[in-house]
Amino acid sequence: MKQLFVLNAVAIALVIGAAQLRSASPSVVTVSLQRIATQSNVGKRANQQLETLRQERGRELAAKQKALEDVIRQLAKGDALPAADRERLTAEETRQRTELQQSTQQATSDFQSAQTRLQAEIRAQLTPILADIAKRSSVDVVLNADTIAWAAAGSDATNEVLQRMNAVP
Repeated sequence: MKQLFVLNAVAIALVIGAAQLRSASPSVVTVSLQRIATQSNVGKRANQQLETLRQERGRELAAKQKALEDVIRQLAKGDALPAADRERLTAEETRQRTELQQSTQQATSDFQSAQTRLQAEIRAQLTPILADIAKRSSVDVVLNADTIAWAAAGSDATNEVLQRMNAVP
């Protein structure tokens, strides 16, 4: 009987110790940054701006590509052209090819800069909301749910974040 009492006391102590360890471990909340980027008003605006920029730059580059292809086609008929015209077209091809490469690099740079700026705008709106949720919920860490293999069902705060972000005009 005494051994049973001691065994029960040890079991209770282990359960209490495990509970204390669990409560002492950092608490975590997850949010889906992908959902925030696609479902929040600020994310939708950012995606639309990036798509508009991509389309504009794409049209400009397509026009330059077509002009270059036209010059290349004219050069392909080079045997029938006088030498001066061939030289002029060759110089024009080189100029247009260089311009197309520079324009492509500039378009890529512009897109990346816009993307970085827009991500900073989203983060500026997102960070205080996450900090408030973490403080209110006594959370130590907020993780991106899109890169986590598993998390408890109640740990996802994405819906609350979206509601608060979309409440801001």
